Amino acid sequence: MSTPTPAAPAAVLWDFDGTLADTEPLWIEAEFELIATLGGTWSEEQADELVGNSLIDSALYILNAIDRRDVDPAWVVDQLLGRVVGFLAERPMPWRPGALELLTALGGAGVPCGLVSASYRVLLDAALSQLPAGTFAVSVAGDEVTQGKPHPEPYEKACAALGVEARHCVVIEDSITGARSGNAAGCLVLAVPNRVEVPPAPRRRIVPSLTELDAAGVAELLEHADDPA
Repeated sequence: MSTPTPAAPAAVLWDFDGTLADTEPLWIEAEFELIATLGGTWSEEQADELVGNSLIDSALYILNAIDRRDVDPAWVVDQLLGRVVGFLAERPMPWRPGALELLTALGGAGVPCGLVSASYRVLLDAALSQLPAGTFAVSVAGDEVTQGKPHPEPYEKACAALGVEARHCVVIEDSITGARSGNAAGCLVLAVPNRVEVPPAPRRRIVPSLTELDAAGVAELLEHADDPA
């Protein structure tokens, strides 16, 4: 007797920075540049503390760390964004290994994908312009939500836009903050760690690399989402 094929996810929702593209080094480069102009010092360890955070939270962290509370956090966000967008205009998009292949496989299987990021619309549009039209059915940027990750709002908004239930969706993330957001929304989270380790949790699976995933494998993981990790 043949084993039934697992049902495909209603949607797969992707984080951008560190998950779809390896842009975290660009953000860190921007942080070091900007903080030097503000007379502060910075470290890789401090930079890792910002992985997955909303941009405004990151700006507040930076200003507190370098004791520059006289500076507007929104200005810091604009400066960091401008630098990263500039880097991407000059350099090839650093896609994560296996990301484009998995996107293609999911598209071939008829699974809609969404892009859900703490980065602002200007950066997401720069990334989307380098992908075939329709690769992502929806995208939600960090400046389009009231509460950013780890709040569930970004993923809830993507699910609502797609007309799907979160429990039938898969989120792909690389950070603790992002994984918490996806889980809080009710999705299965596939955590693909990049710069930081992501701990296991209910409805969360740790995947070493996107190269280990295909459309059938994602469906299989969702079918067993509530099994013990």
